[in-house]
Amino acid sequence: MKKSKVTRTPMTRSLDTYRTDPVAFIDDFIKVNERGAPFTLQPHQRTVLRAAFTFDADGRLAWETFLYSCPMKSGKTTINAALCIWWAMTQEAPNELYVHANDEEQARSRVFSTILRLFRRNPGLAASAVVLDKARIVLTNETELKAMASEYAGAAGSDRGLTSWDELWAFESEASRRLWEESTPVPTRRNSIRIVSTYAGWEGESGLLHGLYLQGVGPEEHPAGGGLKIHPDLPLYLNREARVLAYWDHTPRMPWQTPRYYQDQRAALREPTYRRVHENAWGTSESTFIDGPLWDGCVDPAHYPAPPNRRLPVVLGIDAAVKRDCSAVVALTQAGDGRWPLVKHRIWTPTPLQPVNLDLIEQFVFAMFAQYDVLLVLADPFQMQSSIGRLAAAGVPIVEYTQTPGNLTMMATVLSDALKDRQLQLYADAELRQHALNTVCVETRQGLRIAREKTSRKIDAIIALSMALVAAKDCFGDSMARAVTEYAMRDDVIREEQRQLRAALPGLDLLAEPYGGYQNVVPDDTGNDYEGRDWRWTRNGRPLW
Repeated sequence: MKKSKVTRTPMTRSLDTYRTDPVAFIDDFIKVNERGAPFTLQPHQRTVLRAAFTFDADGRLAWETFLYSCPMKSGKTTINAALCIWWAMTQEAPNELYVHANDEEQARSRVFSTILRLFRRNPGLAASAVVLDKARIVLTNETELKAMASEYAGAAGSDRGLTSWDELWAFESEASRRLWEESTPVPTRRNSIRIVSTYAGWEGESGLLHGLYLQGVGPEEHPAGGGLKIHPDLPLYLNREARVLAYWDHTPRMPWQTPRYYQDQRAALREPTYRRVHENAWGTSESTFIDGPLWDGCVDPAHYPAPPNRRLPVVLGIDAAVKRDCSAVVALTQAGDGRWPLVKHRIWTPTPLQPVNLDLIEQFVFAMFAQYDVLLVLADPFQMQSSIGRLAAAGVPIVEYTQTPGNLTMMATVLSDALKDRQLQLYADAELRQHALNTVCVETRQGLRIAREKTSRKIDAIIALSMALVAAKDCFGDSMARAVTEYAMRDDVIREEQRQLRAALPGLDLLAEPYGGYQNVVPDDTGNDYEGRDWRWTRNGRPLW
């Protein structure tokens, strides 16, 4: 706890002026921002704050909740913090102010941290602080500001004049909603308000914010909006019945929000994320995950499926279905440059009269296990519980990987990063590409998630590919693994592997070099004569090793 000497705060205007004009207060008392840089309000911020804090003849505001929403890096948190300080120093002292942390921050909000730094960096504010603690500030007028954790359960019963909420989209838990409900403005004060600074959330997830948004904005912003626009130029709305004032802006207005900044951000962020944080647009339920240029950027015309090589370490992802969806197996390795080449893949498509035979998938995996150095296989157990048991009993290093929301988020993340960074090395395959273009994602607060439920089109090969990438991340994390892979992919090592096979088994139907691409290694799967084509490395239908 830090105490400072009680000193009268210098005022260049009358106290009555500061009570009704937050802009004048901020101009006179907040000379630098939380980082110590010179600070002044922008013209649109001055207009919004003066319009918002218009008091009637009885000194009352027309609203109880002020929703201040604009794109990322628009100074929302600083505005929230500055308004908290102004309210604490000018309104109905001694007062109580509570600054709430969201579910992601848990303990102390960014707003409270900003308030602390503003007090410490601005002498005009510091002179009025008796206590500057990491969770509590006490002023000379006996007003207290307190940092409240997101799970705080004792909000009911306090005599609060203001509660602050930052990034309301992240208040999603049941405890957070109860906290919001218990923190309603109290009738024992002339004005008891909530200040919310945030950008947009996700439809279907950020229910608390979305409900407040619909209450506050007008039909110009949303057809179901209940507010009335009260400014001719700025998106400022008032719902007098609900007592909600909403400033919901999509336009970047700060000097540092330059075209170059947004160009860099668009290149770095997924499109749904970019729209939500930089255009303040609600995250919709689904969007295209992979477009043609993104996929084609990883296709190498000179790359083909790798021929059998027991020295080549590979990982597999398996997504299996019987009737409605396809089944797919995808194998990856890691090259010396850190990329993940596609070793081989197979897709089985059911027909109305002939579902996929899971035995074929088992046989394909056994063949891969015999022909390559299989390090790890990830498989969804939904349709493959028995197959996983049989494969594991035969020595295949297979692990269940259930397609939970968390795992689907992980899969989407590693696949998105691999495609964007061009870490994948793909060979050309029209069916695999179509599965990629069919894939749909949803943006959630945990991240991007592959949404199987949002599309009726086939995406199973991409599910298997993303599972293989998760396995690759687990198995190829060190330089030794990359060195082994690089050695196994050398031409002389491959030739020696083939020579040993021919010497040991002169009757083996081993394809001569050059391999000639995909069709010479594994022909298209018609569902017929599987063993004749895919167990070419057998004699009399029995594995050679």
